[in-house]
Amino acid sequence: MDLNISALKKTLDSTNTSYKYLFFYALIKIINNNPQIKEITFNKLIEEMLILAWLPSFQFNLNFRKQDQTQDLLTKFTENTDKALKEKRPTNQIIKGIKKSVENITLNKDHSEILEKKFLRYVIERLVRPFYKDLQKRPESGKKGMYKISQKILNRDYKKEKPFYLIKYNNKKIILNKKWRNYIKDHFIFLELWILSEWHQYMQLHNSNTPSLYQKLKLPDYKRNSLDRDRKFWKAIIKKYPNQIKCIYSDQTLTNSNFDIDHFICWNFLGHDEIWNLIPISSEINRSKNNKVPNQNLIEPFINLKISSFELAKSILSKRDFEKYVLAHTNFLNEDESNCNTDNFKQKYKDEMLSLRNKAKNQGYEEFVVQLN
Repeated sequence: MDLNISALKKTLDSTNTSYKYLFFYALIKIINNNPQIKEITFNKLIEEMLILAWLPSFQFNLNFRKQDQTQDLLTKFTENTDKALKEKRPTNQIIKGIKKSVENITLNKDHSEILEKKFLRYVIERLVRPFYKDLQKRPESGKKGMYKISQKILNRDYKKEKPFYLIKYNNKKIILNKKWRNYIKDHFIFLELWILSEWHQYMQLHNSNTPSLYQKLKLPDYKRNSLDRDRKFWKAIIKKYPNQIKCIYSDQTLTNSNFDIDHFICWNFLGHDEIWNLIPISSEINRSKNNKVPNQNLIEPFINLKISSFELAKSILSKRDFEKYVLAHTNFLNEDESNCNTDNFKQKYKDEMLSLRNKAKNQGYEEFVVQLN
């Protein structure tokens, strides 16, 4: 293969902002979504970078380094954006709204110019710098520094060095190298794992106590990331055992027309839909709970409902699915399945949920106060 893989491995070296991670991630995602694409505009790259940065900046409120303006610029350019797009767990409808908001940002010429200067300046050259022997020897600044002469060298030596792309500054776009485009298409899964691992290490410095940090950086597959399975499970229980399942917040009896699936510890903090954190609650309560954390007095009712669901699930699930359901909870606590009804299991579950609840509170998540009509 006539590709400089050793140069590829060096592309993310010496990174002190998230821009390079976002740029490379945006580049490979655009190619993966359109494998025959030949060129990409600066605006398209910026749009994809903003989409990738949206959830970490808003829904998960991650901390970026001081010199990293990703979060600040997104906040500044979305002051009048619908609050739900910044707080709610992303559904197809939410992500559609996010993409529309990002498109509006880049359609604004002033915003677009600022983002181009901040996000692409230097990064677009530095990503391919490891391919160019002449640029590797030069300092960053000064009369003979990289940025003074990079445009000349990047164009002059493109055919010889064969990097990912050729930069067309006047047209504000990049022309993709066909062989690299095909390589990225064929190896997207591994390249995504690599970029996420590198970005995760960078973000970990200022988000060391954040759970599921790696998952919070990965743009999820919204079509597959659904709570329909969990809703179907509880609908079957409620149908078979009417008047037995109550909302732990309001004590209201749940029916198949008045409940939602709730992330007990809010999704914004955990960043996942693991079943050990999900319960049915009143739809009215769910609408007001949003990304708040429960009072610690609700942890025991939550666990009691979860443990009672083990027994109820036996009659509505196949043996295999029932074992998987219990295993999802016992794995969370590193417990054996046979212990799921013991006092030790219950106490361990309580301790873990209390710890997560307190961590969320310490990171600034507001406590949910139930207000009943």
